[in-house]
Parts: sequence; structure tokens; C-alpha cells
Amino acid sequence: MKKLLCLFALCCAMLASCKKEIDFDYHDTTPLVVIEGRVSNEGMSVVITRSRSMQDSVKGRCLPGAVVGIAWADTTVQLTYDAAEDSYCSTTAGTAGQTYRLSIDFEGHHYEATSLMMPPAPIRSAKFLWQPVLQERLLAYEVWAEDPQPGERNYYMYRMDRHSNHPHLARFSKTEPYRWGVFDDRGCPPGLIYRDIMCMSQRAADEDKEENWKGILYDGDTITLSIMTIDRPVYDFFTSLRTGQSGGANPRTNISGGCQGYFAAMSIARADTIIYHPLP
Repeated sequence: MKKLLCLFALCCAMLASCKKEIDFDYHDTTPLVVIEGRVSNEGMSVVITRSRSMQDSVKGRCLPGAVVGIAWADTTVQLTYDAAEDSYCSTTAGTAGQTYRLSIDFEGHHYEATSLMMPPAPIRSAKFLWQPVLQERLLAYEVWAEDPQPGERNYYMYRMDRHSNHPHLARFSKTEPYRWGVFDDRGCPPGLIYRDIMCMSQRAADEDKEENWKGILYDGDTITLSIMTIDRPVYDFFTSLRTGQSGGANPRTNISGGCQGYFAAMSIARADTIIYHPLP
């Protein structure tokens, strides 16, 4: 872990010391349908949008008019479009061990996908801690959870949401995604999984520059973390999404029919909400 932290610090130092403005020539392409479908122990939701230009920062709303169904075993649920929720949704909860099938008919096209819902990973502990790296200190959010299937390779996604009332963040929504990522259980102790989520450096917090505001945690910020157990195709999608963000490539979708996006059956475990206070 220390080696990884050192490498992280060195990369940050190199990126901070070398700045150059680069103009990218983005080519306009025909918008693609983008599907984000989820089945979890908390319900079902599907969001259908279209891809947009790199220069367009306005988040698209869910498009109405689709026929959306999710099936498993001998059961099929038709999801209803809800403008207030900005999605097609159902309160029907998923069950670990079931394979779910998504079917969408939209504007003359048919889209399909399947995903296996894995067991949840109950969270045992979650806390902030400062880690010294060279001449710097990095704030990490350390999470320990139970491995739902010891002895088997399991895949996870984490998401940390931050609710802030700090004046610097007034122009953003009160609750914003703060950190996310995917990982597997390689290298973890038997029966357990852990993750150190890097949040910010002490230097960034002290300097408090505007370009770093969205990455800085402020006193009183409320932090909520969830860990989702996912299957391998969903893990591959989010891994390729993270990689493609730096190279401009589309992620590896698990939905057929000529669209972008993903369909994930997942079990969600949530940590207790934490109010951040600067550590000594």
C-alpha cells in the first residue's frame, strides 16, 4: 500500500508542476442511446438518455416513450416512467442469486442485457485517517467489509456522496458524488475486503484553491458511502469507463442492440453516515 501511495504522490507532484493548455478538436457524431439500468435490493431503475457533445455540460433527462421490462425466473416487471424520479422505476427489490434480464423497446430499436445479482458485502467499519507520504499527508477513507463469498473472486463498486453547505460549493447541488471506483478482492485478508479511498492532500486543503474546491472536504460535510457487489461484465464496464475517460474511448457495454451504457444487478451495502471534521 505504501508503494502505491508513493506512486500516487509522485504522479500528483508531476502533474502539478507541469501545466500546458491543449486544444482538443472534438468531432461531432450522431448521438447514441445511453441506458443505465440497475436492479438492487433497494428497487429497480432504468434511465434512457442520449450521448452528448464533450462541450455540452448539461445533464440530459430521461427520455419517455420506452417499453421497459425486467424479467427473472417466471416473473416480469414492467417499469413505469416517472418524471419526478427522472427514470423508469419499480419498488420491486432484487434477490441475490437471481439472473435478471433487461428488455427495452425504444424508437423502433430493441435492447437486451442480463446480469447476475451477487450477495451483499456488509460494511464493518468506515473511518477517515491521515497517511504520511514523503513530505505530504493524504486523507484516506478506510472501509472494511465482509467478503460474501470467501474463496471466490468477487467484484465491487464503491460510491461516496458528499453533502456540503460550504459557501465554496454553493453553485453545485447540495449532494454530489464525491468519489467512485471499482475493485476486486485480490490481496484482501480471507473473509474480508478493504479499500482506502484517497480523498485529498493536506496541502490542497490548506491552499484551498478554487480549482480544487470540489475535491476538498470541509468541516461539517456529510459523507455517505455505499459498496455494491457486482458481476464481472459490470466490473468490466466501469473499469473501461474509468480507462476511457483519459483516452476518449467508449466503455465496454453489456447491452446488445447498438447503444452505450450498462445493466447491473447489484447488492448494496451502506456505511453509517459520517460528518467530516478536520483530523489533527
